[in-house]
Amino acid sequence: MSGDHPRIRALAPFWYGPLTAPSGIGLGFVSVTVAPILKSHGVGVATIATLIALTTLPSTLRFLIGPAIDLSLSTIRWVWITMVGIVLGIAAIAVTPLSVQTMPLLDVLGLLLGMALNAKSCAVAAAMAETSPIGDRGRIAGWANVGSLGGAAMGGGAGLWIATHFGGVGVAGAVLAGACMVCILPILWLRTPPIHRGESLAVRTLAVGQAIVQLMRTRAGVLVAVAAVIPCSLGAAAGLFPVVAGDWRATPDMVALFTGALTGVATAPGCILGGFLCDRFPRRVVYIWAGVAYSVTLTLMIVAPHTPAWFAIMVLANAFVLGIGFAGIQAVIYECLGDVGAATINAVLGSVCNIPVVAMTVIVGRVQTAHGSNAMLLAEALAGFISIAGYAALAWFWKPAASGGDLVGAATVEG
Repeated sequence: MSGDHPRIRALAPFWYGPLTAPSGIGLGFVSVTVAPILKSHGVGVATIATLIALTTLPSTLRFLIGPAIDLSLSTIRWVWITMVGIVLGIAAIAVTPLSVQTMPLLDVLGLLLGMALNAKSCAVAAAMAETSPIGDRGRIAGWANVGSLGGAAMGGGAGLWIATHFGGVGVAGAVLAGACMVCILPILWLRTPPIHRGESLAVRTLAVGQAIVQLMRTRAGVLVAVAAVIPCSLGAAAGLFPVVAGDWRATPDMVALFTGALTGVATAPGCILGGFLCDRFPRRVVYIWAGVAYSVTLTLMIVAPHTPAWFAIMVLANAFVLGIGFAGIQAVIYECLGDVGAATINAVLGSVCNIPVVAMTVIVGRVQTAHGSNAMLLAEALAGFISIAGYAALAWFWKPAASGGDLVGAATVEG
């Protein structure tokens, strides 16, 4: 079991907050800092949504990253390598002029930054699986999402404020890149088990493949994969709140405050609560109910008055509930990770988990352009309600076999 090796040194769940923050800061720089400035420079919402989608696109390709981590360098070395990529990606976007003409270049840079962000997430998850027991993984998921979601909101919001008050996007990018390097320092404490250098690549590849097959032969593994792919608790519309805030007559300073720093403040307790619940109740159940709550908050935002005050209230409510949902799906995935093939399994599940995020971001961007912000909110809410109903029906009618518990075949899933 993870954590039993004498040379292993684990991190307390709390430290996964700062450790995962750089992944959030990088995405927040694009979606919260750069996106509103692009809009003020005459770039359309659909075009901006494409940039955000391209930055998140590598999250659907993690299955290409995970095996490289499992079969090569140590997970800690991979964390440092990917951190260099994140810092360089933020810097490159920061020095690129923001205009309609530079959007093709920004799209490429966003894609490259997204690759570094997701490779780092795979490396951190693998290091966690090598060192932390199953019973701590709900809280780890909660704090990890405090870092990633809070980093996106607070880092992006701080970047927008710096960019509009102190020297532009270049200064904001420099500050956020420096913050990323500070946040990664807890990795200095972590000690993962040594790599078995005597094993051939073929043997290690076979072991990783067997771990994936073992997982997918269980009912639990299949239900985790389905939970990861349904459009539930995505936050796609929330990612465009800074761009469409004008429909609620919100000022630029209000957008920076409430979609930035205060969203991070509201997200953090949601993530912590979600992690707490996931260590005390079935993790898939917590995730599904969080998805219901998130679709409800999107619906309430449609019917609530479209005023600056209600924009602020609903943005914070959405952030809190989204934090519970993100912690829930992370805990569901972390529960499946063992000592072998952790990066690959996390990468595969993370890839399918982010397919609906990318797709829904593009869809709600197009819907907003064609029909307005209320239609954008309704589109994501309906997707959530319908997918949750289908998932609940699948779990209800597909009962575990009486003799095998939660098993489809002979394999079992630890935890």
